[in-house]
Amino acid sequence: MQTTLYLALAFAMGLTMSIYLPMNSSVAKYLGSTITANVTFFLVALLTSVLIFLLSGQVYTIHHLKDVPAFLYFAGFISAFVILGTTFLIPHIGARKFFILLITGQILMAIVISHFGLLESPKDPVNMKKMIGAVLVLVGAIFSTY
Repeated sequence: MQTTLYLALAFAMGLTMSIYLPMNSSVAKYLGSTITANVTFFLVALLTSVLIFLLSGQVYTIHHLKDVPAFLYFAGFISAFVILGTTFLIPHIGARKFFILLITGQILMAIVISHFGLLESPKDPVNMKKMIGAVLVLVGAIFSTY
């Protein structure tokens, strides 16, 4: 039951990404700047995260920040560029092409991360079935974007 709930949540997150990323592109249009939209996005995200953090009862975990390997904080840097890139690209190539390529890239990188168990991910070795699936995703992305 819990696995089904997690799978449904992951699917819902995918649906949500397909809404909020183009929304940020629209904010950029109104503001006249993708960078200003990016800053606005992260300001609202920060305020929302702080509120959830304060309400969660997990404030004590702040003391563990020093225990996190420094390279893992690079995720925030990457996130800023992903959102900035999204905000810039959707008006230029459209949401459909953008998401096809985004998801294709995510799937292919996830295969590598899972195969090697990188970033503390459980190992899930690549086999022929997964390789065929990855090739089909890649071919589908090529056909769908042109």
